[in-house]
Order: sequence, then structure tokens, then C-alpha cells
Amino acid sequence: MNGKFWAHSDPGGLAPEVPGAKWQPLAEHLQNAARLARRLAELAAPEYRHFHDLAEWCGLLHDYGKYTDCFQKMILGSGKGPCPHSIHGAVMAYETLKAPHVAAVIAGHHAGLPDLGGFRDRVGKNKAELSGLLERASGDLAEIGALLNGKTPKPETPRERFDLLTRMLLSCLVDADRLDAAGRAVVQAPLEAAQRLEILLAHLSELAQKSPMGVVKNARSEVLGDCLRAAALPDQIFSLSVPTGGGKTLAGMAFALKRAALEPERFRRIIVVIPFLSIIEQNAEVYARVFGKDSILEHHSGTFAPLRERDTERFEQVQDDGSQYRNLSKRPETENWDAPLIVTTSVRFFESLFSNHPSDLRRVHNIARSIIILDEVQVLPRPLLAPLLAMMDELCRDWGCSFVLSTATKPAFERQELENKQDRRWPPGMVREIVRDPAELHRKLRRVSIDWRIQQPVDWPEVASWMSQERQALCVVNLRDHAARLFDELRNRVPDQALFHLSTRMCAAHRLKVIGEVRKRLLDKLPCIVVSTQLIEAGVDLDFPVAFRALGPLDSIVQVAGRADREGLLTAALGRPAGRLVVFQPQDGRTPPNEYKQATAMTGTLARTRDIQPDDLGSMSQFFEDFYTSADLGSDFAKMRAEFKFKTLSEQFEMISSRMQDVFVPYGEGKMLVNELNHAKQLTAQLRRQLQRYTVGLQPWEFNQAKERILSLLPGSENIWIATEAAYDEVKGLQSEVSVEGMMV
Repeated sequence: MNGKFWAHSDPGGLAPEVPGAKWQPLAEHLQNAARLARRLAELAAPEYRHFHDLAEWCGLLHDYGKYTDCFQKMILGSGKGPCPHSIHGAVMAYETLKAPHVAAVIAGHHAGLPDLGGFRDRVGKNKAELSGLLERASGDLAEIGALLNGKTPKPETPRERFDLLTRMLLSCLVDADRLDAAGRAVVQAPLEAAQRLEILLAHLSELAQKSPMGVVKNARSEVLGDCLRAAALPDQIFSLSVPTGGGKTLAGMAFALKRAALEPERFRRIIVVIPFLSIIEQNAEVYARVFGKDSILEHHSGTFAPLRERDTERFEQVQDDGSQYRNLSKRPETENWDAPLIVTTSVRFFESLFSNHPSDLRRVHNIARSIIILDEVQVLPRPLLAPLLAMMDELCRDWGCSFVLSTATKPAFERQELENKQDRRWPPGMVREIVRDPAELHRKLRRVSIDWRIQQPVDWPEVASWMSQERQALCVVNLRDHAARLFDELRNRVPDQALFHLSTRMCAAHRLKVIGEVRKRLLDKLPCIVVSTQLIEAGVDLDFPVAFRALGPLDSIVQVAGRADREGLLTAALGRPAGRLVVFQPQDGRTPPNEYKQATAMTGTLARTRDIQPDDLGSMSQFFEDFYTSADLGSDFAKMRAEFKFKTLSEQFEMISSRMQDVFVPYGEGKMLVNELNHAKQLTAQLRRQLQRYTVGLQPWEFNQAKERILSLLPGSENIWIATEAAYDEVKGLQSEVSVEGMMV
């Protein structure tokens, strides 16, 4: 070799000797990555000095294998690959530094964190490849020699911290590596919590002035006051138990901002986590109206990363090799979450924490020192509850986080008996309630009476008959084909301009447009009949006089109750709960499978023995207690974490039943954007942002059939799919020839 070692070649293909060529020396890249990784670690955990050192070691050694002749000849064009370069630094970290977490991080910074057991065997097989590299690397970069030949103290990492510490290290390394390869600096925009709190409180004051006097207005004021008072409490996990319509979305943000303003050096960002079935766009717009559109980073659950089919029901993500990091136009800005206010989904948030994929883990270090608002927390999946609760506890204990569990139907996350170690929920006393008297608040805010018509099943013509007798009504069903059948029945009974359909086959822009039209008709007292899947249950502030709900889980039913007389105007006029919710049993009895089906059956059993109403916290508590104690909550995942099986855990951990394949749809402005995409032949960062609300997610079996009929692949791309214009219905969204039998939301 000529003594010059390269990390990255010129993006334009120029040779190193050409004037203006942008080749990066390997020593420069390793120094930069080490410096950036250490800086990110310092920002994540300012007092954890050993963590800072480990992150720097990761940066110095992550591309140690690029000192091999194989790699240097390949990058100069005189040799052929593949030339793996991650294992060499991993071996040195494992054997010389005795740092298995650093070794796992270096080995996995492209391919993903490995299972530590199998990794040990891999280290042993690669020792021979290290001959001569230490002298070469030390001569090129003195810091490597000082690290590997020195007497650096190496304190032990407690076993209970190892899993999350390793993920944090990989996060810092991947972000540092990609920032340097892209020529970017560390960006940490200030939260400015005190200023944002002033803006929010002024906005809430304006809303209160426009709101009519009454119970709802007073209750919202009480909730806000409780949130501002509780912000100074020393607890780390809080519950905000407020009935739907009680103003918890903005009150929860006020709590977070006040808490951050009181300790500006402790908290650096606020992350709002929305359930997958909720409408994240509306929550983001609520915050954008207060703080400005550019203040909110909105990160959905969909993906345009290459996927492959694991089986007929699930996708898995294909790992990239990091070669495209220089092309910023193809890298999403959402990948590292360096914004002060983030709105994302529970899928995106938790799958990032349990993933072994570098692109997912890249953002994890930015979760540290955050206040995390988990909205509608009752929908966290039961089979994953134990690892989710354990992860939340660790983020609070070791990484400076606080959680707000925001919900109208408080789940039983604490076990009833302190010493019952078999129950993997939190021990009693872990969660501090923000609202001073939840039972009284629920009683005062009750605006709905539930009519349980579940003794005899009914078919869709009968439900359509009920709804058509109402001037304004909402019906929420469990399955997409149920929504389509009920909607078609209503088409013969309700004028087109008064009938609306909502499901996840409609892109976000389409859903928001329909919700806007519905809201206007409701305010104008015009006829308005809406058929929706479960997506409307959380985070959608619509106010109907009457609602209908197919029998489902009790918490979902109570959520729909919150869409009836939401503002309490009918109740105030009558002096008693005036909203109505009719719960019925569909004739075919079908529901989504697994936990949803079981929760639906439990609800039916409970409702046939007692008259459950929205303020019945005892029945809700009993429902969740039965629901959580009737099944395993994910002990196998806890075992995988304890055994450091990063790869295995990532493969088996799914917040939803499958990873969705996003496709772009030509709806509204999306038609023009799709044309731009076809013309540009690449998904630029700007187009990605603009098209985010013009996507529909497909499950594997749906995608496999749809791509044969209604989808086209963007030329030159691996995984960017576009729906034909004829396949997108202006009422129901993306349609295809595939059967809708059993299609879930």
C-alpha cells in the first residue's frame, strides 16, 4: 500500500489524484466519528462518563477493518469485494478492551446487533485476519495505538444495564458515522420549554374564552391546573386519566413543558407517541397550530426501506450496507430525531427501542433525557406489555426520561400484590396520578349513556336502518369489510353529501379532508352520517349526538362514547347525560383475531352481567385486571434481553401483526407529487416529506396481490411503489381486486 488509507471515495466517482476530488482519509473519518459519538453520548447522559468513553471507542474502532489490503484495493478500484470491515474492530474491542458491548456495536453498525452468544464464536474465527493491522492502524492514527496498547480503565457494566446501554452505544455510533459521512454536524435545537409554555397557555386561554360556560369548560380548566401543579413532583412515571373531551392532549403538553421549564438542564425534548390506529396527523396539526408547523417533527410508522417477506403474514426489513449515507436526498431527516418536539407512533417508538437495525436504533440516543407522552396508552399490546414496561422503567432509571401515560381508560399496569414476582407488571406505587380525583372527574364529565343491544345479533341492513333515522350519527366497526358493507347499505338511505367513510385504505390527506368536512357539517347542524373503522376512536375531536359501536374491547367502546356529545352541550341543556351510544353484536360475529377477539368476548361477558357506563371505573379496572392476568405478558422477550439476543428479539418483537409496505397514492395534490416522483426517478428528502400524507400501508398478502394489478415500481428503485390512479376511490380510498374478507384496520 502507498501509506494513504481511505474511508470513503468521491461521491461523483473522481479519482483521489483529481483536483477537487472529495475522498475522505480513514484516520479523519475515525477521528470524526469518535468525536461525534462522544458528543452524542454526552448529550444523552451528561454524568455517565464511562458511556462517553465507550462511545468514543466505538467511533475509533468501527471501521478498523478498512485498514485491510482487501478494502483499500477495492475502494481504489484495483480489487474486488466483498471486504467485510466491521468484525476486525469488534475483535479488538472484545479481546483487547474486554468490552463485549463495544464489540457487538462495531460488528452490528451495518448489519445489525447480533446475538451475543453466536457473536463470541464469530470473534474467535476472525482473529487470524488481524495480523499486521494494529501496527498499520497505530501508525496512521495514534489514538488507536494509545487505546489498544494503553492501560485504559475498563469498569464493568452491570448486567441489568447491558442491553439498553448497548443499544444506546450503537445509536451514538450509527448517528455519528452517518453524520460524518454526510458532512453534517450534531444538531440539537433547544426545546425552549418556558417560551413554548407561554405560547401554549395563551392558546388555551383563547380556547377557553370561546368555549361556553359549563361542566366541560370547568373540567378542562381543572385538568390543566392539575397538570401544571404536578409538573414539579419528583416521580418519573405519571398517569393522566382524563375522559375523552377533557382536554388531555394540550394539558399533557402543558405538563411536559412546565416540567422541562423547571429543569431545563435535565430535559431536552418532548416526544408524543400516538397509537398506530389513531390519526397521528390530527395530533400533529393540533400542536402545529400552537407552536408553528416547523416546530413539529412528524414521524409515521410506514417504511420505504427494502422489505422482504418473512412469511405470508409478515415483512422484515432488509439491512443496507451504509453505502448510500452520502446521498442526503435519499436519507430521511426523521431517522435521528434531533428535533425538540416529535410526534410519532407507538410502533415507530417502541420498535426502535427493541430493534437491532442501525436505521431504527440511530434515533434511540435522542430518546434519553426526554419527556414522553404515551397517548391512549391502554392500547399497548398485551403480549409485549412486560418488555414495554421494563424498557420504560429503564429509560426513567438510567437515561433521564419521564413518562406521561395519557388515557381515558386507565389500564392496570401495576400489579395488585407487591411480592407476586410472576406478575410482570410494575409493583404498586410506580405510577403517580396527575388528576387529583379521577373518579369525580369522570362522573362530572359523563355525557353519554350506553345502550347495550348485544343479546341478539343484528345484520348490517338493521344497523343502517337505525343510523338512517338519525340526523347526525357515527358508527365504528371492527373490520374494513364491515365498514364497506354498512356504508353500501347506507348509500340507499342517505344522500351522498351527508354520508362519509373512514378507513386506513384512505391516505392521511384524504382522511383529514373527510374529517374536516364532517366537522363542518356537524357544526352547521347539517345531516351527517359517518361509518368508520377503529382509527377514529382516539385523537379525533368530533361531536355527534348519537354513536353506534360494534361489540369490541371495553376501552374501545368507551373511546367511541367520547365522540357522543363531546362538548357536553346536549347534557348541559337537559341536566343529565344526553349523548347516546348503542353497542350491538354484528351478525357474523367476526373481529380482528388474538387479543382483540379475547378482549371483545370478555367485554360481552362483563356487559351481560352489569350495566356498564362511561364513568364506571370499577368495571374498567376489572376488565383490564382480567385481561392482563389471563395471559403471558411477554416473559420470553425479557429472557431474550437478559441473554443479549439482540437479533432474535428484533425478529420476534412486533408492535403490530405485520410491518406495513407503504405505497404512494395519487389522491388530490398527491397526483402532482406522484408525477414529480416519476419524473425525478428518485425519492428526494423534499418529495418524501410532501408525500408522507399520500401513502397507504399494505400487509404482505395484500401487497403481493396488489402489486400484480394496481401498483408499479418506481424505475431504478428497490422498494418505492406507486398505485395507479384508477385504483384510488375518492370515497373509500385504495381499492383492488383482492378479497376484503377479514381485512383489519
